Amino acid sequence: MRKVSVGLLCLLFLVTSLSLDAAAQTRRHRSRFGRKARTAAMIAGGAAVGGLVGGKKGAAIGAGGAGTYAFNRRAARRHFSPRTRTIGATASGAALGAGVGGAVGHGRGAAAGAIVGGTGGYLYRKHKRRLPRRY
Repeated sequence: MRKVSVGLLCLLFLVTSLSLDAAAQTRRHRSRFGRKARTAAMIAGGAAVGGLVGGKKGAAIGAGGAGTYAFNRRAARRHFSPRTRTIGATASGAALGAGVGGAVGHGRGAAAGAIVGGTGGYLYRKHKRRLPRRY
């Protein structure tokens, strides 16, 4: 009985894997979010996860990290103007720096971290802009 049930289970896995492979080639996944809403969802998700882990400072760190990623990805080039991407990257760096500075040095550390993080985000964005395009 055991051999029969194991054999049927293996056959079931084989059939489902074959049918999933054929369907994966013809179907196209469509996101629930719109173009710019996807970036907002990334930032909100980073803030939510960071807030659950580390409170207010963790939320700032999570939102800053997610914003830095979201505004410097390839898809953001198509949907945001260069000025908006620069502002977003700078604000995300400032949030990230303020969260880390607040965790380390409280009020003054948060202010210093925001200045340093904003400057770093701006310079990172400008440096990425000068890199040659990869085809």
